[in-house]
Amino acid sequence: MKRNSGSLLSGIALICLTILAGCDNGSETVDTSAPTIELEDPAFGESFSAGNSVHFEAAFTDDIELGAYKIDIHNNFDGHSHGRIAKSTEDPALIKWSFSQSFDFDAGLKNSDVHLHDELEIPLNTMAGPYHFILSAVDRSGNATSYQDNSTKEVEIYLTNGSMPAVDITNLSNDELEIEVGQTFMVTGNVTDPTDGQYAGMHAIEIVLGEGHEGEHDHDHGGRLAEEDLIDFDLDEEALEPFMADGAIVLDLIFEEINFSLTQQQLSELIAEEVDHLQLMIKVYDEQGNIAVSITEVHVHMD
Repeated sequence: MKRNSGSLLSGIALICLTILAGCDNGSETVDTSAPTIELEDPAFGESFSAGNSVHFEAAFTDDIELGAYKIDIHNNFDGHSHGRIAKSTEDPALIKWSFSQSFDFDAGLKNSDVHLHDELEIPLNTMAGPYHFILSAVDRSGNATSYQDNSTKEVEIYLTNGSMPAVDITNLSNDELEIEVGQTFMVTGNVTDPTDGQYAGMHAIEIVLGEGHEGEHDHDHGGRLAEEDLIDFDLDEEALEPFMADGAIVLDLIFEEINFSLTQQQLSELIAEEVDHLQLMIKVYDEQGNIAVSITEVHVHMD
């Protein structure tokens, strides 16, 4: 009888272990979370010259296991102008560079800091202008980052070359411009094109003064100036002619024409949004297809 009792107890114990094991299998975690990305470099508005490389640095995290990340780079030459600026006759010697490549993480990683120094090499004949840098990631279960929740990272960078127009602002103070209520906002200087021959010259300029366009997702203050620019001005080739001298664009003449001064109401809105600096963006389009982008900080006098 004791032997039979021991066998019965052993059988019950085996059944319980089997049930518990089944319960454990049934409660296995299902991975539904995409990786998170902290993009350190490139930063929004950073410039890189043709013939060099885009420096890349980012930290990736996943709750279970990282899978891969992807870098996409392509031009954003339409950009803020939304097609208002007519296209030039592009120099066929230049290319609108693009890059798209996926990189696998080592197996078993939940966290990874990635640094790329020479892998994102910009061809020497790259056309200058604004480019989008897009970084996405996926984990081993197939969960991917997305634009909808801003987990896919996108920044605008500027690629430069030796043949694009040069913007020279001459009335800077400590590398900034100044703006105050009731005073005409003035920018002095010239824009010149170093190119000779068939593709020499500039055919359009675009000038924007506002809080900066880095903030479509991050800087939505909710005020009027977060959505509208104080200056949004452009000139095509024909309209540009009266503002040129000796082949150079004269910024003084353009800003005399714009004739903008900050109002007290606009200043009050900036103060409410805790904004004490604006950004002046000047885009110059040349006959090679280059877009030179100059961004200058503008200090707002609050008194």
